[in-house]
Amino acid sequence: MPSGPGGDAAPTSAAPVARDRWRIPFWALQVLEYGVAFLLVTQSVHVGHGGLLVAGGALLFVLAVTADGPLGIFRVCGRRLHRILVLALAALLAAGCAVAALRPDAEGLVVVGAAVVALLVLASRTVVTGGTRGRRTGRGPVIDATATVVPPTGQPAPTPDDPDSAARKAGRGAGAAAAAGKRAVDEHRPQVEAGVRKTIRGAGRLAGRLAAPKPAPGDDRA
Repeated sequence: MPSGPGGDAAPTSAAPVARDRWRIPFWALQVLEYGVAFLLVTQSVHVGHGGLLVAGGALLFVLAVTADGPLGIFRVCGRRLHRILVLALAALLAAGCAVAALRPDAEGLVVVGAAVVALLVLASRTVVTGGTRGRRTGRGPVIDATATVVPPTGQPAPTPDDPDSAARKAGRGAGAAAAAGKRAVDEHRPQVEAGVRKTIRGAGRLAGRLAAPKPAPGDDRA
């Protein structure tokens, strides 16, 4: 054990512990995203020019449900890419407040500013290791579990009650189930991605209608 000048143990692990204390798990970021998305959408009806809040909440909800994390529903977006998209969305929300056509009133600016700060701070400190996307996309060597085992010459074939035979059958069944699951994911992934794109386009159209200037009361008179 390394020691200091006086013979005491040197605090070699103090810095790693301090750094780990500032890291948060990925599920905490997802909880924040769901909460911020709900806050933006619900507060948009109480502020003037709330189109930016609706669009930001809808896009943030889409990012949360497609993230490869414990609270994700579709899990089609890797964790590193998800964090980059969240940081980019926070920057877009901040930039939208500088556009006159999208800028909400003072109360809306406070809500958007709080959401942007929370997303930037937590996303930058989120641990993005782990996830199941790499295993589901078939990375790494592929093992054929459906191979037929041929007994050596001169040895009897395994009987149905043989434990080794049962283990091999279980392995073949697990391999077939994994292959079927991968085919199902690959088959339905285009539909999921199409639904996500449709949701994003709908949110953009809704934000455009809400952000459009309303006609004056006397403009509709013949």
